[in-house]
This record gives sequence, structure tokens and C-alpha cells, in this order.
Amino acid sequence: MDRIAELAGLSKPMLYAYFGSKEGLYSAYIEVTGRELVQRLARADRSQVPRVARLREPISEFLTFVAEHRDGWNVLFHEVTASRPLVELVAELRAQVVDEVRRMLEAGTGSWPGLLPPASDGVAHAIVGAGESLANWWLEHPEVTREQVTDWYVGLTQAAIASAGQDAPGVNRTRRPRAGAGG
Repeated sequence: MDRIAELAGLSKPMLYAYFGSKEGLYSAYIEVTGRELVQRLARADRSQVPRVARLREPISEFLTFVAEHRDGWNVLFHEVTASRPLVELVAELRAQVVDEVRRMLEAGTGSWPGLLPPASDGVAHAIVGAGESLANWWLEHPEVTREQVTDWYVGLTQAAIASAGQDAPGVNRTRRPRAGAGG
């Protein structure tokens, strides 16, 4: 808290007056940056662009966000696990990100049919979980470029989407049929 107060140009008592506690400060940070992340992902969604570009834009935006908020990201995944209210806030943020990813998966594009539930929900959770894990790894490996990590994450995402859209014997289709294609 001393370092945060110094960086903010406030006294430590003033910082506590604003946020009440370290947990209150973390809560405010999670709410503000979480809202920013969800908004950035929504803006990066370009439904009318080709599939790979449609995946690349929000993935690149996510990794840019992680790089810009490196310290905050580390707090979210390393310090908040001791506080139930903070764990719940992070879970709410994760659910919002999953909802945004699910929305993108269900929308599809002209050349890429969207996924239907429950595949869209399961794949959205897998993509978000993989992204969190990959972001944590990347922060420990600064020698790896954001572009390399973006390429890997796009590949993982494409594989997850493709596997959910495959027809298997005895399993209902989970993709919407393409316009003009019979069911």
C-alpha cells in the first residue's frame, strides 16, 4: 500500500480513506480494468471479416491488454486467491469474458457457421481458460513476442472451434448450417 500511495501521489491514510482496505483497492481495480477488457474485446469483434482475422483481432487485443496491465494481471492471478470477495469478482469478470467469447462463437460469419449451445459455451470456457494460462506463461517469458503468442492462441482457438463443429457418429450437429446448405 505504501508503494501504491506513493505512485498515486497520496498519503497511505488517504488511500485507505478512498478504498477502505487493500481488498477495496483490488476490488476497484478489478471492476475498472475488467470493464475495460470486456469493452476492448467487444470492439475487436469484427463479424464480417474472414475467420482468422476475426479470431486474431480480439486475441491480439487481449494480449495487448495483458501487456499494458502486467502488474494488475499478476495481482488478479496471484494475490486475490486469498480473499473470497476478490475471487468472486474475478469469477464475475471471467464470466463476462466467457459471455463475450460465446457471443462471438455463436455469431459466426458468412464463411464460418456459428456454434450452437452447449458447444459454444464449452468452447468459450476452454478458450478463456487457455488464454488466461497462456497469458500467465507469457508474462514469465518476455523473450517471446506478442505476435508469436497471438499466433499460438489463434491456432489453439481454431482447433477448439473445429473440434466442436465436427460431426461424430451418434452426436447431434453443433454448428449452424451454412446459408444455402441443407441441414
